[in-house]
Amino acid sequence: MSSVYDRMEDKHLDLLKEIGNVGAGNAATALSMMIDKKVEIAVPDVKIVPIAKVPFMLPNPEELVAGVKMDVSGDVEMETLLIFDSKGTKELIKLLTMGMSVVEDITQIGEMEKSAIKEVGNIICGSYITALANFTGFFLNPQPPDISVDMISAIVAETSLKIAHTDDKIILIETLLNIQDVEITGYIFMIPEEESLKKIFESMGLM
Repeated sequence: MSSVYDRMEDKHLDLLKEIGNVGAGNAATALSMMIDKKVEIAVPDVKIVPIAKVPFMLPNPEELVAGVKMDVSGDVEMETLLIFDSKGTKELIKLLTMGMSVVEDITQIGEMEKSAIKEVGNIICGSYITALANFTGFFLNPQPPDISVDMISAIVAETSLKIAHTDDKIILIETLLNIQDVEITGYIFMIPEEESLKKIFESMGLM
């Protein structure tokens, strides 16, 4: 039997992108207030990605990245994961700490820097989840975020363990942050249980 991912068409991706744009707008406002800097967030694309191909989105698949994971419970069960590559993580930390913290090696970041990155993930993932809840009418309960620094393959593999036995694809929401003319690329992965993904689309008459 075909999976929900196999039945997804452009209309499904367009809807997820629309939800992403709403979430991005809310996240930009919240981040701007938090750091007192001009923040713009765009969602250039939404696509379905085989889990095995995720590492090859980066120029160096073995590069260390920072990942902020947020579990979501409620009417649907899913995980959200926000990834920044090494360069983006360093730039974010510099901006968030007003230049007080300059990181050479992201494996050496301290609690202050982790807290700053985690809060960015909390705002961006939380804004997307809120937008999704508003579109579907579902009760969604995001849990406190966790942060880890590792290769992207390791972080995505650990986060997607719940669905690995049913599907090998996840949803990628490309996210482009512009903070005071510094551009930082982020990758939001939406990782729902297959039944939850079906419920999301059914709630909006698309399945």
